[in-house]
Amino acid sequence: MMDLTLWQPDSQELLPASARTPAEISTYAVQLSARDRKQIVSAFDSGHYEMALNYLWGKATAALRKELSTVGVGLLGEMLGKADVDESDDVDDILTAKDTIKLAEELGIVTSTDGMRLRHTYEIITHFSQLDTSDSDVEEIDESEAISSLKACIKGVLGRPKVEVAKKFVDFREALDSETLSENDQRVEMLKGSPYFFNKLTISVLMSAVKKNTGANLDHTLANINTLIPAIWLNLRDAEKWQVGQTYAEAYADGKSTVVGGLKSALLKVKGFDYVPENLRSSTFLKAADAIIKAHEGLNNFYNETAPVRALSKLGSTIPTPALPACISALLCIVLGNRYGVSWNAAEEARNILGGVTSDRWNYYLNNVLPGDVRILEKLSLDRPTSNWCALTNQYDFFELDVKNKNVGLLVEASKKTDSARVKRFSSALIQEYYGKKI
Repeated sequence: MMDLTLWQPDSQELLPASARTPAEISTYAVQLSARDRKQIVSAFDSGHYEMALNYLWGKATAALRKELSTVGVGLLGEMLGKADVDESDDVDDILTAKDTIKLAEELGIVTSTDGMRLRHTYEIITHFSQLDTSDSDVEEIDESEAISSLKACIKGVLGRPKVEVAKKFVDFREALDSETLSENDQRVEMLKGSPYFFNKLTISVLMSAVKKNTGANLDHTLANINTLIPAIWLNLRDAEKWQVGQTYAEAYADGKSTVVGGLKSALLKVKGFDYVPENLRSSTFLKAADAIIKAHEGLNNFYNETAPVRALSKLGSTIPTPALPACISALLCIVLGNRYGVSWNAAEEARNILGGVTSDRWNYYLNNVLPGDVRILEKLSLDRPTSNWCALTNQYDFFELDVKNKNVGLLVEASKKTDSARVKRFSSALIQEYYGKKI
């Protein structure tokens, strides 16, 4: 039976190596008008590279967001873990540039390689836009960087015809709160055989739906929770199991008896009450982790990261287990940094918090979280974050832990030897394993 798969673009066919000048490269931007192409080439010819890239980047992100909006703004919010997003929201308001690239990768609009290049382009643009232009010694974008960025935007986005993304999952998602699926429904079997990404997304969709839906839609959602959670429970990692338990705890605290009854029934079927937190303390930690990610992926991140990291450090010495995946991932983002380095103050604060993480919790992260922590795995395609990861691996003796995932084990082994090439290779393999698609 067919499983859920992502549309996989072939970027090699979109922009031949023979196209080298801005004029030649721009001819392949099928989503740009002749006027747009002319303006970009003119800016390049005049040496106004920053102006050209800002204009080009605006066109590329607008095209991606338009394509993403076809799957529904509500689904995009669910993919980002934003429970307060609904179809009435404007896609431009809810998606940052990095969110846009991340979702485009997850839905198969761009390849992982193109996504990496687009993130690099965004980092170049934001880096140079933050420099003090009044300083006569300030560096400017050079021609090679500008042409590489032009290629990235056209090869990754503007040179592609519009595509229908992840249609099978969009149809499946719509069915989750509009009809009740039976245990032998082919779509249930389809989900069971799909890459882990779709299992994780299904849990996010269902948990978001029970918080929003009412009436018949809520009835369908709860019925499907009782069908799908038992079907995929054994394949779920702890992070998603805790998400179900957390939703139950919140519904119980809010007095939502119908939701509590439906979730309780599902949890009883899988003996899942071990994943229901005793209190809602973890919600505070989850919000703190989200604030760190927003600062890290936003503008002026080196300046803005320190405050949310310190806020997390003040919440207590022990991170609740349900919040552990999000908190460790957020702290690792700060410690690993980006291609330009790290925020020293924030990184020192983050390392202090990570210093209190016990070996059994690192073991939990490596086995249950890292295989699907794409945000961290993608950092390991960059030199500076990879170097920082290797140092972290040796500092906390990850190689002495009981790592069960083969690729994680190979990643840790390569990290112990500071073999950057192999670290990048195995992080890429983990991303492929998660999405079930070619990298």
